[in-house]
Amino acid sequence: VFSLFFILMVAAFFSIDAQAIRSYFGTLIPPEYSTDARVLVERIDRSLSGVVRGQVTICVVNGVLTAIGLLVFGVKFAFLLATIATFFSLIPIFGTIISSVPIVLIALADGVQKGLAILVWIIGIHALEAYFLNPKIMGTAAKIHPLVVAFALIAGERTFGLIGALFAVPVAAIAVGCFDYAR
Repeated sequence: VFSLFFILMVAAFFSIDAQAIRSYFGTLIPPEYSTDARVLVERIDRSLSGVVRGQVTICVVNGVLTAIGLLVFGVKFAFLLATIATFFSLIPIFGTIISSVPIVLIALADGVQKGLAILVWIIGIHALEAYFLNPKIMGTAAKIHPLVVAFALIAGERTFGLIGALFAVPVAAIAVGCFDYAR
């Protein structure tokens, strides 16, 4: 709880004093490097905004596909569960797994066949997301090759678990932006 309030407080300071903070960090860079630093920051900003756009696109696609499946199979609380799936899909690959637990449990309450059918539907969505959407959409939006996105997700998850998977693509986008600039 303390961390949440602290993060909100820091975010508020950044929102209120964004220009002053940028100006301060600008003074930390020697004048002869300011043009290079500006170009580098613009490249990183472009990559990170691409990652955010890509992830939001994946979230919407995941939520819509989940809602379609829940409505087709007649699962109760379809829109609520689809909304949960949409927000959990912010976590690449693993969000789909986490959000599928309540969906399958509610479907199992109506019968084993419905529970298995919705589980197969969710596995299909997960496969589509993991093997096509994440690498392709994230790669296109962030201007990173899909193979780099896939390896970044694997490395992030193996190294730091769920948090690593969440931050893998943004870190890869920053690294690619810096590499492109240096090249």
